[in-house]
Amino acid sequence: MDFVTLPRTNLKVSRICLGCWQMNGNNANINWDAQPYETSKACVDKCLELGINFFDTAEGYAGSEEILGRCLLGRRQDAIIATKFGFRDGIGTPAYSAVQIDEAITKSLRKLQTDYIDLLQAHFPSFISNTEEAITELKRQVSLGRIRSWGVCNFGPKNLKSLIDMGEIPVSNQIGYNLLWRSPEREVIPICKDKDIAVLAYSPLQQGLLSGNYMTLQDVPEGRRRGKLFAPTSTEKSRHGQPGCEPEMFEALHAMKDLCTKADVPMAKAALSWILQQEIRPVVIVGCSSPEQVVDNYNVMKITDELMHQLSLVTEKVKEKLGTTMDQWMHPDRCE
Repeated sequence: MDFVTLPRTNLKVSRICLGCWQMNGNNANINWDAQPYETSKACVDKCLELGINFFDTAEGYAGSEEILGRCLLGRRQDAIIATKFGFRDGIGTPAYSAVQIDEAITKSLRKLQTDYIDLLQAHFPSFISNTEEAITELKRQVSLGRIRSWGVCNFGPKNLKSLIDMGEIPVSNQIGYNLLWRSPEREVIPICKDKDIAVLAYSPLQQGLLSGNYMTLQDVPEGRRRGKLFAPTSTEKSRHGQPGCEPEMFEALHAMKDLCTKADVPMAKAALSWILQQEIRPVVIVGCSSPEQVVDNYNVMKITDELMHQLSLVTEKVKEKLGTTMDQWMHPDRCE
Protein backbone atom coordinates (compact mmCIF):
# COMPACT_ATOMS: atom_id res chain seq x y z
CA MET A 1 0.00 0.00 0.00
CA ASP A 2 1.23 3.46 -0.94
CA PHE A 3 1.05 6.08 1.83
CA VAL A 4 1.32 9.86 2.04
CA THR A 5 1.64 12.11 5.07
CA LEU A 6 -0.98 14.84 5.03
CA PRO A 7 0.71 18.27 4.87
CA ARG A 8 1.57 19.94 8.17
CA THR A 9 0.46 16.86 10.16
CA ASN A 10 1.84 13.51 11.28
CA LEU A 11 -1.11 11.69 9.69
CA LYS A 12 0.28 8.97 7.42
CA VAL A 13 -2.66 7.81 5.31
CA SER A 14 -3.12 5.17 2.66
CA ARG A 15 -3.66 6.59 -0.82
CA ILE A 16 -6.74 4.41 -1.11
CA CYS A 17 -9.38 5.69 1.32
CA LEU A 18 -12.64 3.89 2.09
CA GLY A 19 -15.53 6.25 1.42
CA CYS A 20 -18.22 5.43 3.97
CA TRP A 21 -21.27 7.20 2.53
CA GLN A 22 -22.75 3.81 1.61
CA MET A 23 -22.70 2.66 5.26
CA ASN A 24 -26.38 3.21 5.97
CA GLY A 25 -27.42 0.56 8.47
CA ASN A 26 -29.40 -1.33 5.81
CA ASN A 27 -31.53 1.72 4.93
CA ALA A 28 -31.53 2.38 1.18
CA ASN A 29 -31.61 5.97 -0.07
CA ILE A 30 -31.46 7.90 -3.35
CA ASN A 31 -27.68 7.52 -3.46
CA TRP A 32 -27.07 3.99 -2.21
CA ASP A 33 -28.67 0.57 -1.94
CA ALA A 34 -29.17 -0.82 1.56
CA GLN A 35 -25.92 -2.02 3.14
CA PRO A 36 -26.22 -4.25 6.23
CA TYR A 37 -23.91 -3.56 9.16
CA GLU A 38 -22.26 -6.94 8.65
CA THR A 39 -21.22 -5.95 5.12
CA SER A 40 -19.90 -2.58 6.28
CA LYS A 41 -17.84 -4.26 9.00
CA ALA A 42 -16.49 -6.85 6.56
CA CYS A 43 -15.33 -3.99 4.29
CA VAL A 44 -13.62 -2.20 7.18
CA ASP A 45 -12.03 -5.48 8.32
CA LYS A 46 -10.66 -6.09 4.84
CA CYS A 47 -9.31 -2.53 4.60
CA LEU A 48 -7.35 -2.86 7.83
CA GLU A 49 -6.11 -6.30 6.81
CA LEU A 50 -4.73 -4.86 3.55
CA GLY A 51 -3.23 -1.77 5.15
CA ILE A 52 -5.93 0.71 4.09
CA ASN A 53 -6.13 2.93 7.17
CA PHE A 54 -8.03 6.00 5.92
CA PHE A 55 -11.82 6.28 6.28
CA ASP A 56 -13.97 9.19 5.10
CA THR A 57 -17.44 9.93 6.47
CA ALA A 58 -19.65 12.95 7.29
CA GLU A 59 -22.49 14.04 9.54
CA GLY A 60 -24.51 14.40 6.33
CA TYR A 61 -24.11 10.71 5.43
CA ALA A 62 -27.11 9.35 7.31
CA GLY A 63 -26.02 6.58 9.66
CA SER A 64 -22.45 6.44 8.36
CA GLU A 65 -20.62 7.85 11.38
CA GLU A 66 -22.46 5.50 13.73
CA ILE A 67 -21.73 2.43 11.60
CA LEU A 68 -18.05 3.33 11.13
CA GLY A 69 -17.70 3.88 14.87
CA ARG A 70 -19.12 0.42 15.57
CA CYS A 71 -16.85 -1.14 12.94
CA LEU A 72 -13.74 0.36 14.53
CA LEU A 73 -14.49 -0.48 18.16
CA GLY A 74 -11.36 -1.79 19.84
CA ARG A 75 -9.06 -0.71 17.02
CA ARG A 76 -9.58 3.01 16.70
CA GLN A 77 -5.82 3.47 16.96
CA ASP A 78 -5.36 1.64 13.65
CA ALA A 79 -7.50 4.09 11.67
CA ILE A 80 -7.33 7.67 10.40
CA ILE A 81 -10.86 9.11 10.37
CA ALA A 82 -11.94 12.08 8.29
CA THR A 83 -15.42 13.49 8.78
CA LYS A 84 -17.26 16.68 7.80
CA PHE A 85 -19.70 19.17 9.23
CA GLY A 86 -22.64 20.26 7.08
CA PHE A 87 -26.08 19.02 5.99
CA ARG A 88 -27.37 18.62 9.55
CA ASP A 89 -30.83 19.57 8.23
CA GLY A 90 -30.47 18.28 4.67
CA ILE A 91 -29.83 20.29 1.50
CA GLY A 92 -31.24 23.52 2.93
CA THR A 93 -28.95 23.54 5.98
CA PRO A 94 -27.83 27.12 6.77
CA ALA A 95 -24.24 28.13 7.49
CA TYR A 96 -22.64 27.08 10.78
CA SER A 97 -21.58 29.47 13.53
CA ALA A 98 -18.62 28.62 15.77
CA VAL A 99 -21.05 27.25 18.35
CA GLN A 100 -22.66 24.99 15.76
CA ILE A 101 -19.27 23.72 14.59
CA ASP A 102 -18.54 22.80 18.21
CA GLU A 103 -21.92 21.07 18.48
CA ALA A 104 -21.31 19.16 15.23
CA ILE A 105 -17.95 17.91 16.50
CA THR A 106 -19.54 16.77 19.77
CA LYS A 107 -22.17 14.79 17.85
CA SER A 108 -19.59 13.26 15.51
CA LEU A 109 -17.40 12.19 18.42
CA ARG A 110 -20.37 10.52 20.06
CA LYS A 111 -21.47 8.75 16.90
CA LEU A 112 -17.96 7.61 16.04
CA GLN A 113 -17.40 6.47 19.65
CA THR A 114 -14.05 8.24 19.80
CA ASP A 115 -12.53 11.17 21.67
CA TYR A 116 -10.74 12.68 18.67
CA ILE A 117 -11.23 13.20 14.92
CA ASP A 118 -8.11 13.05 12.76
CA LEU A 119 -9.34 15.37 10.00
CA LEU A 120 -12.42 17.59 10.21
CA GLN A 121 -13.63 19.18 6.97
CA ALA A 122 -16.19 21.81 6.03
CA HIS A 123 -18.47 19.93 3.61
CA PHE A 124 -19.07 22.99 1.37
CA PRO A 125 -18.00 26.64 1.62
CA SER A 126 -21.65 27.54 2.19
CA PHE A 127 -21.58 25.82 5.58
CA ILE A 128 -19.20 28.45 7.00
CA SER A 129 -21.03 31.51 8.31
CA ASN A 130 -17.95 33.62 9.09
CA THR A 131 -14.60 32.38 7.83
CA GLU A 132 -12.43 34.07 10.45
CA GLU A 133 -14.69 32.88 13.25
CA ALA A 134 -14.77 29.33 11.84
CA ILE A 135 -10.97 29.11 11.56
CA THR A 136 -10.56 30.40 15.12
CA GLU A 137 -12.96 27.72 16.31
CA LEU A 138 -11.23 24.95 14.35
CA LYS A 139 -7.88 25.98 15.85
CA ARG A 140 -9.47 25.93 19.31
CA GLN A 141 -10.73 22.41 18.67
CA VAL A 142 -7.19 21.36 17.69
CA SER A 143 -5.81 22.86 20.90
CA LEU A 144 -8.42 20.89 22.88
CA GLY A 145 -7.39 17.67 21.12
CA ARG A 146 -10.92 17.05 19.82
CA ILE A 147 -9.65 17.29 16.23
CA ARG A 148 -6.09 16.73 15.07
CA SER A 149 -6.31 18.81 11.89
CA TRP A 150 -8.79 20.59 9.63
CA GLY A 151 -9.38 20.67 5.90
CA VAL A 152 -12.05 21.65 3.41
CA CYS A 153 -14.28 19.90 0.94
CA ASN A 154 -15.63 21.16 -2.40
CA PHE A 155 -13.69 24.43 -2.18
CA GLY A 156 -13.15 26.15 -5.51
CA PRO A 157 -10.53 28.79 -6.38
CA LYS A 158 -12.42 31.75 -4.90
CA ASN A 159 -12.85 30.14 -1.49
CA LEU A 160 -9.36 28.64 -1.41
CA LYS A 161 -7.83 32.01 -2.24
CA SER A 162 -9.92 33.63 0.48
CA LEU A 163 -8.38 31.29 3.06
CA ILE A 164 -4.90 31.78 1.66
CA ASP A 165 -5.27 35.57 1.76
CA MET A 166 -6.01 35.20 5.47
CA GLY A 167 -2.79 33.25 5.89
CA GLU A 168 -4.68 30.01 6.49
CA ILE A 169 -3.77 26.83 4.57
CA PRO A 170 -6.05 23.81 5.01
CA VAL A 171 -4.47 20.38 5.26
CA SER A 172 -6.60 19.08 2.40
CA ASN A 173 -9.32 19.81 -0.14
CA GLN A 174 -11.71 16.98 -0.92
CA ILE A 175 -13.03 17.36 -4.47
CA GLY A 176 -14.75 15.37 -7.17
CA TYR A 177 -11.98 14.42 -9.61
CA ASN A 178 -11.83 11.74 -12.28
CA LEU A 179 -11.47 11.26 -16.03
CA LEU A 180 -14.99 12.59 -16.66
CA TRP A 181 -14.76 15.40 -14.10
CA ARG A 182 -11.53 17.26 -14.74
CA SER A 183 -12.61 20.85 -14.05
CA PRO A 184 -10.41 20.98 -10.90
CA GLU A 185 -7.38 20.85 -13.20
CA ARG A 186 -8.05 24.42 -14.35
CA GLU A 187 -7.48 26.33 -11.10
CA VAL A 188 -8.03 24.23 -7.98
CA ILE A 189 -5.34 21.59 -8.43
CA PRO A 190 -2.67 24.20 -9.34
CA ILE A 191 -3.52 26.10 -6.13
CA CYS A 192 -3.34 22.90 -4.08
CA LYS A 193 0.00 22.01 -5.63
CA ASP A 194 1.43 25.48 -5.04
CA LYS A 195 0.28 25.71 -1.41
CA ASP A 196 0.88 22.05 -0.48
CA ILE A 197 -2.77 21.18 0.10
CA ALA A 198 -3.54 17.46 -0.19
CA VAL A 199 -6.14 16.53 -2.81
CA LEU A 200 -8.64 13.91 -1.69
CA ALA A 201 -10.40 12.76 -4.86
CA TYR A 202 -13.93 11.47 -4.38
CA SER A 203 -16.15 9.79 -6.97
CA PRO A 204 -13.10 8.40 -8.85
CA LEU A 205 -15.32 6.19 -11.01
CA GLN A 206 -18.00 8.89 -11.43
CA GLN A 207 -20.75 6.79 -9.85
CA GLY A 208 -19.75 3.73 -11.87
CA LEU A 209 -19.70 5.45 -15.27
CA LEU A 210 -15.97 4.72 -15.55
CA SER A 211 -16.44 1.02 -14.84
CA GLY A 212 -17.29 0.35 -18.48
CA ASN A 213 -20.73 -1.00 -17.58
CA TYR A 214 -22.77 2.01 -18.73
CA MET A 215 -22.16 2.70 -22.41
CA THR A 216 -25.54 4.23 -23.33
CA LEU A 217 -27.90 6.59 -21.54
CA GLN A 218 -30.40 3.77 -21.10
CA ASP A 219 -27.78 1.72 -19.24
CA VAL A 220 -27.40 4.35 -16.50
CA PRO A 221 -29.77 4.03 -13.50
CA GLU A 222 -31.96 7.11 -13.14
CA GLY A 223 -30.53 7.99 -9.72
CA ARG A 224 -27.08 8.35 -11.31
CA ARG A 225 -28.25 10.79 -13.99
CA ARG A 226 -28.70 13.75 -11.62
CA GLY A 227 -25.32 15.38 -12.18
CA LYS A 228 -24.16 18.00 -14.70
CA LEU A 229 -22.72 15.39 -17.07
CA PHE A 230 -26.34 14.62 -17.94
CA ALA A 231 -29.03 16.79 -19.50
CA PRO A 232 -31.64 17.97 -16.98
CA THR A 233 -34.28 16.08 -18.98
CA SER A 234 -32.57 12.73 -18.26
CA THR A 235 -34.28 12.49 -14.86
CA GLU A 236 -36.91 14.38 -12.89
CA LYS A 237 -34.49 14.20 -9.94
CA SER A 238 -32.07 16.62 -11.61
CA ARG A 239 -31.65 20.04 -9.93
CA HIS A 240 -28.83 21.68 -11.89
CA GLY A 241 -30.71 23.03 -14.93
CA GLN A 242 -27.55 22.97 -17.08
CA PRO A 243 -27.28 21.52 -20.63
CA GLY A 244 -25.03 18.59 -19.68
CA CYS A 245 -22.61 16.93 -22.08
CA GLU A 246 -24.09 13.51 -22.85
CA PRO A 247 -22.79 13.21 -26.47
CA GLU A 248 -19.25 14.13 -25.44
CA MET A 249 -19.39 11.86 -22.39
CA PHE A 250 -20.55 8.72 -24.21
CA GLU A 251 -18.09 9.36 -27.03
CA ALA A 252 -15.34 9.50 -24.39
CA LEU A 253 -16.57 6.36 -22.63
CA HIS A 254 -16.50 4.34 -25.87
CA ALA A 255 -13.04 5.65 -26.70
CA MET A 256 -11.79 4.80 -23.21
CA LYS A 257 -13.20 1.30 -23.40
CA ASP A 258 -11.45 0.72 -26.72
CA LEU A 259 -8.15 1.99 -25.32
CA CYS A 260 -8.41 -0.19 -22.23
CA THR A 261 -9.37 -3.27 -24.27
CA LYS A 262 -6.33 -2.82 -26.49
CA ALA A 263 -4.10 -2.31 -23.43
CA ASP A 264 -5.69 -5.33 -21.69
CA VAL A 265 -6.48 -3.22 -18.63
CA PRO A 266 -9.93 -3.22 -16.96
CA MET A 267 -11.48 0.20 -17.47
CA ALA A 268 -12.19 0.77 -13.77
CA LYS A 269 -8.59 -0.01 -12.84
CA ALA A 270 -7.30 2.31 -15.55
CA ALA A 271 -9.55 5.10 -14.23
CA LEU A 272 -8.29 4.67 -10.66
CA SER A 273 -4.68 4.40 -11.81
CA TRP A 274 -5.04 7.56 -13.90
CA ILE A 275 -5.83 9.52 -10.71
CA LEU A 276 -3.23 7.82 -8.52
CA GLN A 277 -0.51 8.49 -11.10
CA GLN A 278 -1.19 12.22 -11.27
CA GLU A 279 1.80 14.36 -10.27
CA ILE A 280 0.09 15.72 -7.15
CA ARG A 281 -0.34 12.16 -5.79
CA PRO A 282 -3.98 12.45 -4.69
CA VAL A 283 -5.67 10.18 -2.19
CA VAL A 284 -8.50 8.31 -3.93
CA ILE A 285 -11.75 7.86 -1.98
CA VAL A 286 -13.56 4.73 -3.11
CA GLY A 287 -16.88 3.38 -1.84
CA CYS A 288 -17.29 -0.40 -1.64
CA SER A 289 -20.28 -2.72 -1.52
CA SER A 290 -18.34 -5.83 -0.48
CA PRO A 291 -14.95 -6.89 0.89
CA GLU A 292 -14.21 -8.41 -2.53
CA GLN A 293 -14.59 -4.94 -4.04
CA VAL A 294 -12.15 -3.60 -1.43
CA VAL A 295 -9.59 -6.14 -2.63
CA ASP A 296 -10.27 -5.28 -6.26
CA ASN A 297 -9.74 -1.56 -5.65
CA TYR A 298 -6.64 -2.30 -3.58
CA ASN A 299 -5.03 -4.21 -6.44
CA VAL A 300 -4.40 -1.13 -8.55
CA MET A 301 -2.10 -1.59 -11.53
CA LYS A 302 0.36 0.92 -12.98
CA ILE A 303 -0.60 2.02 -16.47
CA THR A 304 1.79 3.30 -19.12
CA ASP A 305 2.48 6.97 -19.73
CA GLU A 306 1.04 6.50 -23.22
CA LEU A 307 -2.26 5.16 -21.87
CA MET A 308 -2.34 8.03 -19.35
CA HIS A 309 -1.92 10.47 -22.23
CA GLN A 310 -4.54 8.82 -24.44
CA LEU A 311 -7.13 8.68 -21.63
CA SER A 312 -6.61 12.40 -21.01
CA LEU A 313 -6.87 13.10 -24.72
CA VAL A 314 -10.20 11.32 -25.29
CA THR A 315 -11.82 13.08 -22.30
CA GLU A 316 -10.70 16.56 -23.32
CA LYS A 317 -14.04 17.43 -24.98
CA VAL A 318 -15.89 16.66 -21.75
CA LYS A 319 -13.44 18.81 -19.80
CA GLU A 320 -13.94 21.69 -22.25
CA LYS A 321 -17.74 21.40 -22.11
CA LEU A 322 -17.82 21.45 -18.31
CA GLY A 323 -15.61 24.53 -18.11
CA THR A 324 -14.80 25.72 -14.61
CA THR A 325 -17.81 24.31 -12.74
CA MET A 326 -16.85 22.39 -9.62
CA ASP A 327 -20.33 21.56 -8.30
CA GLN A 328 -21.58 18.37 -9.94
CA TRP A 329 -25.14 18.67 -8.70
CA MET A 330 -26.45 22.21 -8.41
CA HIS A 331 -26.47 25.67 -10.00
CA PRO A 332 -25.35 28.25 -9.00
CA ASP A 333 -22.06 26.55 -8.18
CA ARG A 334 -21.68 25.99 -4.41
CA CYS A 335 -17.93 25.30 -4.79
CA GLU A 336 -16.69 28.66 -6.13
